[in-house]
Amino acid sequence: YQQYLETEKQAKTVQMQQQQQKEQRSRMPEECRKILEEGQEYITYIHKCNDDLPGEEITRKLSRLETIITRIFQEVEKQPELASDLRRFMNYYLPTTSKLLNAYRELDKQPIAGENISNTKAEIEQTVDTLNVAFEKLLDSLFADCAWDISSDISVLNTMLAQEGLKEDDFTLNNK
Repeated sequence: YQQYLETEKQAKTVQMQQQQQKEQRSRMPEECRKILEEGQEYITYIHKCNDDLPGEEITRKLSRLETIITRIFQEVEKQPELASDLRRFMNYYLPTTSKLLNAYRELDKQPIAGENISNTKAEIEQTVDTLNVAFEKLLDSLFADCAWDISSDISVLNTMLAQEGLKEDDFTLNNK
């Protein structure tokens, strides 16, 4: 009974989060909403491909890919102004990724894996590694403005502390 109550509580929490997400998205610009919806479709597709493929290595790679892409769209949801930075990501990288995953699934269904099939699957797996690295860089670039703002704040803070005599200067630090 406790498990049932806990499950009910979790279900209500998820439902509330989804409702909040819907309300938040309704206040976003149309372009951003469209990108987030399309992005969710790609994430769902990658997840389905991952479920369909039995290999441990490809599963690990696709799970990582799904996580990275999810984080990218979470950042866009938090900062809708970032949506315009994702044009190439949405128009080329994600469709091509889907196409490659679809080909991998088709090749994986073949009862006999000859040299061409094995080589192509290996090449797609290597490409998924490349995509993971590239998408991580894209995610990191979404934080560039935040990092710049924080760096500026720290610099100003240090300058103000030094002017007020509240910070040890380099001379004092060297004597210690």
